[in-house]
Amino acid sequence: MSKKDDLEELEQHQRKSQDAAAGSGRWLISYADFITLLLAFFIVMFSISQINKAKVEGFERSVNMAFGGKPPVVRVAPPQANEPFHHLPSPIPLVAVPPAIRSAILRQTQIMARMRSELRKALAPLIQAHEIHVIATPTGTRIRINADVLFKNGSARLQPKALAIVDAIGKILSRFHYPIAVDGYANRVPIHTARYPSNWYLSVARSLSVLNRFLHDGIRPDLLRATGYGPTHPAVPYSPKLINKALIENRRVTIFVQANTAVIMKTIDALVQRKIAFIRHNTRR
Repeated sequence: MSKKDDLEELEQHQRKSQDAAAGSGRWLISYADFITLLLAFFIVMFSISQINKAKVEGFERSVNMAFGGKPPVVRVAPPQANEPFHHLPSPIPLVAVPPAIRSAILRQTQIMARMRSELRKALAPLIQAHEIHVIATPTGTRIRINADVLFKNGSARLQPKALAIVDAIGKILSRFHYPIAVDGYANRVPIHTARYPSNWYLSVARSLSVLNRFLHDGIRPDLLRATGYGPTHPAVPYSPKLINKALIENRRVTIFVQANTAVIMKTIDALVQRKIAFIRHNTRR
């Protein structure tokens, strides 16, 4: 073997040794990056888990000054036995609701429940036939009526039997003075006539027909509004297995009765005004 070959072999051996030495330490770089990111993650989690007790107490005092002037009553929600971390106390203090506001909310809840009870009693046969649904929601009551009960196909004129149904609903709602939204919907089967160029026109016309009948039943005009949604917002998806049901039930009119928050807001405003007057009176002294 020549001297030149010996030198080349020696250089190759040195290069391999250097590469092996460099490769053996590369994992330290990845490991250091991982540890750094992990440390940063735990620092962020720790920082956002700390509650500023002074700010929470300041907020409680502000609410107390606005709604009563008595020392704030702080309640800790008791943990449930089967919930995760049930052995730990609740970190969120619950400020007691002033009695006047609690009473107003309870009264509104009771009135809305009584209204639903009267509707279900008056519409019992249609509810049992799944033609009408009376549903309680967090903000009021929703009455969903299949369009077949009210209208002929492709029409927005209330049928004679539908007048009695709408009147039964209207006479109950007229005694409660709640805001009412009448929403019309159509299915996705297209329509194109001289009176209704599209399902949008048809859905709006149907909601207006029900609204006009409500006016006839004595509901105040300022409490009513009508909206048409055309073929959008289907109640039943247009899947192959549900296509027939979807075509029937997506033709509907929905009457949403909104809970009367004006009474609650009036109670809150009265409490605030009373507190402002008390502060002004003491300041003048």
